[in-house]
Amino acid sequence: MHTSFVDRADDGLSWQLLYTKPHAETWVEANLRAQGYSTLLPRAATRSGLGPLFPRYVFAGFAPPQRPDSFAGTYGVAYVVRCGNRPARVPRDVIVSISERMNEQGIVRVDRGEGTDESIFTSRARDRVAVLARFAEAGFRVRSA
Repeated sequence: MHTSFVDRADDGLSWQLLYTKPHAETWVEANLRAQGYSTLLPRAATRSGLGPLFPRYVFAGFAPPQRPDSFAGTYGVAYVVRCGNRPARVPRDVIVSISERMNEQGIVRVDRGEGTDESIFTSRARDRVAVLARFAEAGFRVRSA
């Protein structure tokens, strides 16, 4: 069952971004939850059904006394996204912005029409670019896959 991440984002969680092995997002999410961590894996409709809004990325949240040391060793994780020598922290407002657009099943409705809406969720490509730009502004090293 999907839980509300808007509420959890306000619970003092620290969030990191994990880069997964190909097509391993759901597996990583399940492994992290089994370890007691919070996760955020927004999904969107694709031609073949549902898929990750951000392919190969999973957001992982933790709060003391939890430690994120096991993120990198979690099955399916390729690496933890870093900012210099340290794991990059995802800004809380990014988590809240994404989670507010998710329904109970974790699905983000993506508007495909052209319009004047400047929301970061008007197209899948714009979604990725906008969020990655926010990460870059926060000091993340960003590469596209």
